[in-house]
Amino acid sequence: MTFIENTYEYTNLVDLVLTNSRNTSDNHPLYIDADTEESINYGDFKKLVRQATFGFFKNGMKKGDSLCLYTPNNLSVPSVVLASLASGGNVCPANPLFTKFELQKMLTVSKAKYIIAHPINIDIALEAAEATGIPKSNVWSICADPANRVPDWRSMVVRGPEESDAIKLTVEESKSTLAYLCFSSGTTGQPKGVMISHHNFIANSIELTKSLKQSSLHGKEGSLLGVVPLFHILGIFRFIHLAVYEGRTTVLMARYDLEKFCQSVEKYKITSLYVVPPMLLQLVNSPSIVDKYDFSSVIGFHAGAAPVSTGLSNQIHEKFNIPVLQGYGMTETASVLTYQSIETYVPGSVGRMISGIDAIVTDESGRVLPSGERGEICIKGPIVMQGYLNNPEATAQAIDKNGYLHTGDIGYFDKLGNWYIVDRSKELIKYNAFQIAPAELESVLIECPLVSDAAVIGIYDEKRQTEVPRAYVSLNSLGGNLDTTKASSDIHKFVNEKVSAYKRLRGGIEFIEVVPKSVSGKILRKELRELYKNQTLQNRAKL
Repeated sequence: MTFIENTYEYTNLVDLVLTNSRNTSDNHPLYIDADTEESINYGDFKKLVRQATFGFFKNGMKKGDSLCLYTPNNLSVPSVVLASLASGGNVCPANPLFTKFELQKMLTVSKAKYIIAHPINIDIALEAAEATGIPKSNVWSICADPANRVPDWRSMVVRGPEESDAIKLTVEESKSTLAYLCFSSGTTGQPKGVMISHHNFIANSIELTKSLKQSSLHGKEGSLLGVVPLFHILGIFRFIHLAVYEGRTTVLMARYDLEKFCQSVEKYKITSLYVVPPMLLQLVNSPSIVDKYDFSSVIGFHAGAAPVSTGLSNQIHEKFNIPVLQGYGMTETASVLTYQSIETYVPGSVGRMISGIDAIVTDESGRVLPSGERGEICIKGPIVMQGYLNNPEATAQAIDKNGYLHTGDIGYFDKLGNWYIVDRSKELIKYNAFQIAPAELESVLIECPLVSDAAVIGIYDEKRQTEVPRAYVSLNSLGGNLDTTKASSDIHKFVNEKVSAYKRLRGGIEFIEVVPKSVSGKILRKELRELYKNQTLQNRAKL
């Protein structure tokens, strides 16, 4: 069967997002800061985007220039993002907790021209900028910096009443012009720059909206609570693109705090909660906090970024009488692949594929499998990334000659079109909503003066309801002279100074004589997973 790709009216993502599809009033609050209660209405937001677009043009931003956004959730992030895209630039979102080393890697690969940071990390941003040749004059803050180290982005970009339209793109330019350069480990290896075009996100927005319109709740939804970070692909898509496109109020939280989360749900009568499993776990395990607040406005818990166990999903349903609607997606597909509505809810499923894409399941030989049979999920369509930046080899490994993206996820679909994820063939570790590349941690471990070789796998932590990284380490002569407690402590300290907090070795360090490898030198992670499984069974037998 020949796959025919849909065409779309819009070619610049910003033009689509600002179409005001639901006739939202200019006075309607579009974003609210959960901490300060500061807000911006729809009319002022549109004006700010147009003014900032003009300002970026005046500052020399041109098509292809990259802006690194290195900040927690903030009221200004959506307008910065849309103005950057409107002027032809692309946004490279970075975790605001990145160390200097992590940020430098990203800046080097993306060749970012600008950095917008936050007072909490401006010093790191300045150091990384100097190391990568970005002038200090191109480093700004997302809000006023109390120490006056760098200027506020508005003072540099929004200097007067002048406004500009978004640049015009042809259909082909829409497909080739980057909107985002997000970093993902794909199915294996170090983090890579995922090239996501205007066309990719336009397709995802329009095709998902078609699915949403089939639900009886469409148009009846109220406010969103934006706690998922805006540097994560889900946060970008749901709380910037789709939220503005729908004209819905988004209450932004700079960081997750359970009590503040619950307060915001009650205060702003939140209807849609986008969460990850550890948040759901806290909601069922913290009645002394949660039960003080009114959740009656909530009509749906939407879970993404990582799978939710059936047990946890049932607990949430029992407590709130609301199902956990799971979705599935990945950075390489501009976020969303599947969506579940109240009407299509099936326990254990991640929902049905959005329209406009071709999804198949294949076995190891590439044979397409029928419904009910498990294999690798492969995706083809306008939402699939352009490829990995400056990495044709990794791109060729991910996207086959027929245009199918190999997700690395093992699953199946039933005869009704409901999809299920049962395993993951890729090495990527998912800690909460964050991606951790084993290869990245291994390269850090090998730099440690005590280590001769290392391998990292993901193990499931039942208490945290998420995966955590566990290291298997071979010590050199220097490390071998230490007792294992001291060696473990020193290695943890070394790693913690090099990586963001979420990448820490929460699964522990196990010392082994030799890291198992194939003849070609590839780490045999399957053997390490089997080793961990046997150790776990032995420990349980001793209890």
